[in-house]
Parts: sequence; structure tokens; C-alpha cells
Amino acid sequence: MTSHNRTNTFSVPAVLISVFVCLFVAGHFLSPASARGATMYVKKAKTKMTEKQSARSRTVKILGKGTPVKVLKKTRKFFKVSAGGKTGWIFKFRLTAKAPAGSSQDEDFLDTLGGEQRMAAKESASGSSIRGLSPTAEKHARKKGTSRESIDGVKQMEKIKVSDQELDRFLEEGALGEYGQ
Repeated sequence: MTSHNRTNTFSVPAVLISVFVCLFVAGHFLSPASARGATMYVKKAKTKMTEKQSARSRTVKILGKGTPVKVLKKTRKFFKVSAGGKTGWIFKFRLTAKAPAGSSQDEDFLDTLGGEQRMAAKESASGSSIRGLSPTAEKHARKKGTSRESIDGVKQMEKIKVSDQELDRFLEEGALGEYGQ
């Protein structure tokens, strides 16, 4: 009497790849962002809704943080959305499936504060700032031995203003943000 030992062997990498593909496909089709008609929310105040799938396209509407939008179509970098009676395109990373905490009114409130209170409020909200040295940071830099030349250099950089158009051109030329590959 002969016994046949038949063993089913599966390649571990093949099984893992199959599981990954199934999860990816399910995640893609079941995620709120991919569902036509899903509601998403604007992450940041002053988000541009543009006429075409380009950050350089004409702005149709400026949306505030937390604004709900209805997703009409999804492409690689942009979502076609409708909000406030307008339809346009928003860079996908400017939207989130969950309504963000706070609202654009919170950011507007900071603008109504004056002097040191305004600066302190912005510093506490951002933790660290790329806007240069606050009076507190400048005092700390001096205590740590930072040269006067370096502090003055930062202050000179703070005076440089960049328009939205210049920023868009910079991002496009460097293939950054909305223009990234």
C-alpha cells in the first residue's frame, strides 16, 4: 500500500503580494476619496479651487478651512469638487476625509489680535516658525551667542516678499507640491 503525501505549498512572497494587492484594490475602491459624491473637507484656509487641473489655472473660488466639498472626480493629483455653487479642481493633499478641528474663523481670530499677543498666539499655534526670529527667539539666540550678523541676516530675509504668482512659478519649475511628479 502506497501512501501519497501531497503537500500544498504556497510561496510566502506570492501570498503576501496577493494580500497586498487585494487590500490596495479594496482600499482604493472603498475609500471615501475615491467614491463619487463623497464629502471631503478643506484642510487649510485660503485653499484655491481652480478652473482646471493646474495650480496656475484661474481661481474659481477661495475656500476656508473645514469647508465641505462634494467629490465629483478623482485624478492623480487633483479632485474635481463642487462647493458653494461652484465647481472646480483642488489639489488632493488640500482635502481630508474627516472635518478638521477648528475652522477658518479660528485663523481669522488670530489676525484680530494685536502686537505681542498676536505674535505669541501665532507662535503657540505653530510651535516653531519659518518666519524668522520672534523677539523671544532673538533674545534666546543672543543668550546662546548667535552673532549680530546672523540675527540681522534673518531680519533681512524676513523683509523679502513673494507673490502668489512667484510662488506658483517656483513650485512649478521645481516640480514641487501641486506640480510634483
